[in-house]
Amino acid sequence: MEAGFCSVPGLRLKQGRKSSVNRSRSLPVSCAENPTAPMKFWGISHAGMLVEDTQKALKFYTEVLGMIDVSERRPNLAFGGAFVQAGAQEIHLMELPNPDPKTGRPDHGGRDKHLAMGVSNIDPLIERLESHGVVYTMSKSGRRAVFCRDIDSNALEFVEQIRDE
Repeated sequence: MEAGFCSVPGLRLKQGRKSSVNRSRSLPVSCAENPTAPMKFWGISHAGMLVEDTQKALKFYTEVLGMIDVSERRPNLAFGGAFVQAGAQEIHLMELPNPDPKTGRPDHGGRDKHLAMGVSNIDPLIERLESHGVVYTMSKSGRRAVFCRDIDSNALEFVEQIRDE
């Protein structure tokens, strides 16, 4: 099979290594069965966020934001870090040097690079942010969305999205 990328459990990656992360998704046809099948995007698996102190960042993401610590899913890497679950996706907190300045960032996270997540209701989140003294701004567009920064100045957006469950 020609070197390429596929999102099927246990498939070979570009360098011929097996994936270290077990995903439970399946395609109608595997890449091995049809190497010319078009690649499909399933969404964002996780986003990596640079943090200065894993434990402090983990406390913010779990205690302030209410995400779930799923660090047991994190592969053995040469640097510190953790994984938190945000719905079906995850955030990889990576304890690595950050080339971006913490100060001088725009006050409103929507005017900076940011990670946007959908939530069912922003009101409980706003209550959590206020109870922990986290500064936040509302969306400038009038949408039901709130922006804040984590303890490492990473901008986060939470957009209220009504969905059938």
